[in-house]
Amino acid sequence: MENKKITSVIVAFLVIAFVAYYGMFRVSSELPNTPAPEGKLNINVVCESALAYMSFPDGESAEIFVNDCKEGKHPEVIEQYKAQMGLGDGATI
Repeated sequence: MENKKITSVIVAFLVIAFVAYYGMFRVSSELPNTPAPEGKLNINVVCESALAYMSFPDGESAEIFVNDCKEGKHPEVIEQYKAQMGLGDGATI
């Protein structure tokens, strides 16, 4: 009687594991393969969001940086923003 219980538990576990695996595999294969969104970037948002990971000695230096960024003097900020947001190369200002 003890062996039947153990066997039943093992079979039930295997069935549950198979159903869970099959369900996860099926769902992941049905997800659409969509490319990263592309479009226009808001330069104000891009340049101001860079302040979150940078430090400046004072507010005036931060303002100068943001203004320079908006003028295109810091293209690395735009590239880093696109990489962080998972945007393709087609995203433009």
